[in-house]
Amino acid sequence: MQAATVGNRVKVLIVGAGTGGLCLAQGLKADGIAVEVFERDYSPTDRLQGYRLGVNETGRRALKECLPKALFDKLVASSANPSRAVTFLDHRLNRLLSIELGSDEQNDLPVSRISLRGILLEGLDEVVRFGKKFIAFEEAPSGAVTARFDDGSTATGDVLIGADGASSRVRRQLLPHAERVETGILAVSGKVAMTEAVRRATPQAFLRGPTLVLGPKGRFMFGSAVEYENSEDTARGDHEPPSTRAAAELPLDREQYVMWGFSAPREAFAMPADFEALGAEDLKSRVMALTIDWAGALRHLVEAAQPATVTAFPVKTSVPIPPWHTRNVTLLGDALHNMTPYRGIGANTALRDAAALRQALHAVDRGESNLIPALAAYERGMVDYGFRAARASLRNMERFHAQGSLTRAFTKLFFRTIDAVAPFKAALLSR
Repeated sequence: MQAATVGNRVKVLIVGAGTGGLCLAQGLKADGIAVEVFERDYSPTDRLQGYRLGVNETGRRALKECLPKALFDKLVASSANPSRAVTFLDHRLNRLLSIELGSDEQNDLPVSRISLRGILLEGLDEVVRFGKKFIAFEEAPSGAVTARFDDGSTATGDVLIGADGASSRVRRQLLPHAERVETGILAVSGKVAMTEAVRRATPQAFLRGPTLVLGPKGRFMFGSAVEYENSEDTARGDHEPPSTRAAAELPLDREQYVMWGFSAPREAFAMPADFEALGAEDLKSRVMALTIDWAGALRHLVEAAQPATVTAFPVKTSVPIPPWHTRNVTLLGDALHNMTPYRGIGANTALRDAAALRQALHAVDRGESNLIPALAAYERGMVDYGFRAARASLRNMERFHAQGSLTRAFTKLFFRTIDAVAPFKAALLSR
């Protein structure tokens, strides 16, 4: 028997209060659909991540569809200065390709992850339950689904959505054959607080927007700066209080900094298996050893990174799977199509999922569709575009970390050719 047949109201359970899960919750709440979100963190401030997220046209459209206008406007107002260019350099800072960006709404919206989470939580005090670690789900013959949590509590609804990230427990139970594998690339990142001295020492390309540095022997660096037009302002004004208790715990993030991320094949690092547990100074020294002949300005950023901001991780990717037999449990974002960071579209794809799933559930709630066919249509689309994005991101990773001298030479020639032909630049940017 199928829950939520035509004409019935729907109750939705979401596991995970990340970008995609909260965007979906906002959209469902706006539609008057009963929704609860269960988050394993004990508060909104657990595991704060201060790096910026570039919300592209797809992500912007999804947020605009799901958020109340006031919240979307607040998000735009809280964004950092927009990028003016995307630049490719070699490790000696020689230009390979530079693409100037316009100033219209097609450009990425640079938003702090902290600010984004705070804004997405506004108005959801009665919806989000913190301190709820998901254990497993159980499906009843009636069509209902029950989620169990480690504190012994349960919640029952018509549909359960796993928006619980790359290590999704929902995915493990629903699709145990869906794999997430290491790519053989290790990454280290850090950031440097913006000062006038840092500004002078930083390559100008970093200050203008995302900068990709292709080094020898499969070594790669990404860098960018985050700045605000009026760094002392906040997007909600001087004295206006936050609208919810949860959001009040997350101040709008106006931190200004230069960030960098360095990555290379695992064998280059000679890292132990538990390299994520290494201290900041050890990680920085290993990056310095692998950039011995790089431009001094790049090495200076590594040296100057504040230890508390230095992190390391093995780069992983999901393995595409075909559509499965649809149930009243489904997935969103990294919970299924986790991807490498080399196209910067993971969060935007999760936002696309949220908007698509909101539309499907809205149709069910209005009596325009049955639940299972609606979820099946969502999953077909999500599997298609989600894994296409994952494959494209993996291809970029492989291109940026090519170790063969001929492959690297061809890549550099490709970028220089694009740089010389304006129509090629526009086509590359739109891909």
